[in-house]
Order: sequence, then structure tokens, then C-alpha cells
Amino acid sequence: MKKCAKKTCVLTHTLINPQINRAVSMAQQKDPFLAARVKEETAAGLVIRGARMLATLPISDEIMVFPSTLLRSPEEDAPYAFGFAIPNNTPGLSFQCRETFDYTGNTYDHPLGARYEELDAVVFFDDVLVPWERVFLYRDVQLCNQAYKATGAVIHMAHQVLCKSIAKTEFLLGLAALLVDSIGIEQFQHVQDKITQIWINLETMKAFRFSAEQQAAPNAYGVMTPAWDPIDAARNLYPHLYPKMVDIVRQLGASGLVAMPTAADVHGPLAEEIERYYQSARQEAADRIPLFRLAWDTALSAFGARQTHYEYYFFGDPVRMSMAAFQNHDRTEYMETVRAFLANTQL
Repeated sequence: MKKCAKKTCVLTHTLINPQINRAVSMAQQKDPFLAARVKEETAAGLVIRGARMLATLPISDEIMVFPSTLLRSPEEDAPYAFGFAIPNNTPGLSFQCRETFDYTGNTYDHPLGARYEELDAVVFFDDVLVPWERVFLYRDVQLCNQAYKATGAVIHMAHQVLCKSIAKTEFLLGLAALLVDSIGIEQFQHVQDKITQIWINLETMKAFRFSAEQQAAPNAYGVMTPAWDPIDAARNLYPHLYPKMVDIVRQLGASGLVAMPTAADVHGPLAEEIERYYQSARQEAADRIPLFRLAWDTALSAFGARQTHYEYYFFGDPVRMSMAAFQNHDRTEYMETVRAFLANTQL
């Protein structure tokens, strides 16, 4: 952290183990080194072998390897219990990137993908030596499992994500409204209902953030920290909202999203025909085409599909998240209220 504070240092990070066999722990996989684990301890440091994901933005200076939070056995999982940071050019460290969704670098054809694509990657540790001075945590399973909650890190990360969700919903509301205005369909009831759904989602997310910030208080370390319950509700709700809002963009754009000309087409031999036949109720082709290409890159392109998938699984499996919320939020107060009401019920 001192190094990052003194100089500009771009970090990627990895949080989770690769998806192999979720029915058993990492130590019980057919190969115990499928997930990154300590192979051996040396006088110089730890030797790590295995894989981690998702190391987004691998073109960075260093990688921060966060501790796993799903460790079960203090003895069996101890080799998987660690946290450290090392340079990306450390010998034995490599990244397997997915296919890029920025196909041309052309912001006209891919207005989102060409601007905001950031590669996801799986990071491989091939007997990577991590010097002891770079190791922050090791072999303490309980500490690994509690690290995010105890430090308040998960709350601050989730608060940032809530701000992101608000910004994305503002974008979707503006985009959907522009589609409606362009082709003149605001008189239809189902269209008004769809736009209203996005607006309600936006105000809901803003209300969650307002509530979390209004109830903020210093944590055990004196750091001002937002209230957890509104943020936890927001992060459980948004994975279900985002795909529906993207689907609204798809429905509003309809067939207009299928065959939008590219920049090469607009300046090609059929430029006059495109200018004539791609106009809309309220826009000339020169304005309508970029708008509909933006809607396509939001709802139908590889980049847009990745974003929808990303939002749904951002904090993990939504079902498991709901299970955690069920277990961690006390409902006794509300149960007692109903019991008190029933106690006054007369036969």
C-alpha cells in the first residue's frame, strides 16, 4: 500500500478459485493444485502453484491475490489460505485472456466495446515464488474467511458497486427513452410501462444508497462506513433488475437493432440509400444509426451479453447470496409483531 501511495501503480486482482467441481472443496479436487495453493515454504518465501480467476485488466503493474472466503477446514484448506501482491512479470506467472469484444477499435460500430472493454483472465501460477515481505496473510483459515467483513472492505466495495449500478441504470433509462422518442412510440401503454420500470429501478437504487449513507457510522477502526442492510438489499436485487432492463432496450429497439449499417457502410457506395431508408420518425439516419448501434452494443452484442452475465453473477450466485441474506438478517422483530397481533385475536 505504501508503494501504491508513493507511485502510480495499476493493480489487477483475483478473488476466486477456478470453477471445477463445486461439490467438494479445493483440497478434495482430483488435483489439489487446480486451485492456487502453496506448494512449499522456502527461506525466500512461498511457492505457489495452480490457478485463480478473474484477473480483469491483466495489462497492469501488479496482481493483488485476495484471500479466499470459502475455506472450510483449518487443516485441509490451510495451503489455500493466503493473501499477497506481486509484479505481473514475476517468473512463472501468466495470464490466459478471453477473446476480446473490441473487434475493431471503431467507436461508431462498437460504441461501448471499443471504449470500455477490459479483458477477463485466468491467472496461472507455475511454481511462482512470493517473497515473504509480499505475503500479507498465510495459513489462517478463519482470518481469510472473515477478512472482508472484519475490515469493512465488503461494505465499501458494495457501496462502490451500488454507485455503479445507479450510473448504469441512469444510462439505460436515457437510452431507452431516446429509442422511444426516435421512433415515436411513446403513446403505447406497454412502452410507458417499460420506461417506468427502469425509472422505478433507478429511484430504488438511489434510495438504497441514500439510506446507507444516512445511517453511516465509524467502524471499529474509526473509518466512516455505510450501513450494511440497504447495501446488502441492493446487491441482492440488482442482479435480477439489470437483465430485465437490458431486455426492455432489446424489445423497444426490436427489428431496428438487427441490421444497422457500419461506419464503412455509411461512407460506402450505398450512402444515399442509407440516408433515405434509415431515418426514423424524429431522426435523420445520421443520428438514428449511432443511437441504435449503441442500443445493439448494450443489449445484443458480445460486449453487451458479457455485461448482462457480469451483472447477474457479480457478487456470486444470486441464489447463494439470497441464502446468505436469509441466514444473516434477523427477522425476529417482525415475527414478534405478528405474534403480538395474533395474541389479541379473539375467537
